Amino acid sequence: MSARSHYENHLAAFYAWMSGNFETKQQEQQDWFSGHGVHPRGNKVAIDLGAGHGLQSVSLAKLGFTVFAVDFNQHLLSELNARAKGLPIRTVLADLKNVPQYATEAELITCMGDTLTHLDSTETVRDLIRQWSALLPAGGRIALSFRDLTEELFGEQRFIPVKADDQRIHTCFLEYGPGFVRVYDQLLEKQHGEWVQKVSSYRKLRMGADLVKEMLAGAGFRVVQHDVIARMQYLLAEK
Repeated sequence: MSARSHYENHLAAFYAWMSGNFETKQQEQQDWFSGHGVHPRGNKVAIDLGAGHGLQSVSLAKLGFTVFAVDFNQHLLSELNARAKGLPIRTVLADLKNVPQYATEAELITCMGDTLTHLDSTETVRDLIRQWSALLPAGGRIALSFRDLTEELFGEQRFIPVKADDQRIHTCFLEYGPGFVRVYDQLLEKQHGEWVQKVSSYRKLRMGADLVKEMLAGAGFRVVQHDVIARMQYLLAEK
């Protein structure tokens, strides 16, 4: 199943629940931006790719950006719109691979929350970074975050408990292949007093931070910040 189908048919319905308290997570994201000097200094326009339910978009808007929030899933964009009232955020239903659908003058592009690993190949990532560079002026910045899946887990380590409460239990199972990991999202949900299982899977790219840094350098970016937070790689680069 493709990432788009996986979200449309399975993950989007419980993505916000899985992600945790929105206000807490959003403030953490805003603090990361602010702590690394991500504030408007040009035309104040940011493009947030793979915006989901809005953690980055809301953070950027609160920091003074006008945000174009791009995602391929309408359910998540509807949740974002509900949270964006009064903020300068415009949602765009589009595939981030189709750059002309959202191309606009911007001083910042973000692609965070593991969105990069949803793409179909490292060459697609490389090509997109080049296209994003072409959208940005000199001094423009790009912020990326993604999970480094290059190190293989074995045996029971491949079962990852994500979140659980009285009504839902979400577990991931990882199946490794060359260049990819197939992620199985298992959701147990209580319906009318009975537990119902729903399972779907999709592929994620296995990319390390060094490879993405090399892609950024090849597109004319200089990495100015590299953090690892909760096993996620965070990169901030400037053109």
